[in-house]
Amino acid sequence: MKKGILMLILFLLIFVGYVFINVFIKSRQEYAAKYDFIISNIEKDAKGDLIFYDNLDLKYSFASYRFSKWDKLGISVGDRVFKDHYSENMFISRKIGEIYKVYYVQKPNGMIPFSFYSR
Repeated sequence: MKKGILMLILFLLIFVGYVFINVFIKSRQEYAAKYDFIISNIEKDAKGDLIFYDNLDLKYSFASYRFSKWDKLGISVGDRVFKDHYSENMFISRKIGEIYKVYYVQKPNGMIPFSFYSR
């Protein structure tokens, strides 16, 4: 009985560690990456988070920036997503006339804060 409980605890610790390390690595990659695309499609995953697609049908889901269907941000197809290399803020712009104007700035709101590796 004790061996079974010990194995269960060990399994849970390994699983939680794996998830944390995976999120840390993806978050660090997002911090270093540059994003600049026009949203051509929006889907919702099982948790209600938004998944964006660009005109090349590339999928963008973020570990550090969570956009939820409940946020009521009004993000829609045709909006522009921009984040520069090593920047914390992600900008959502909407085309007004001939230019895109920023209407929302998303700060990192994921599990791992950028301060772990931004300095």
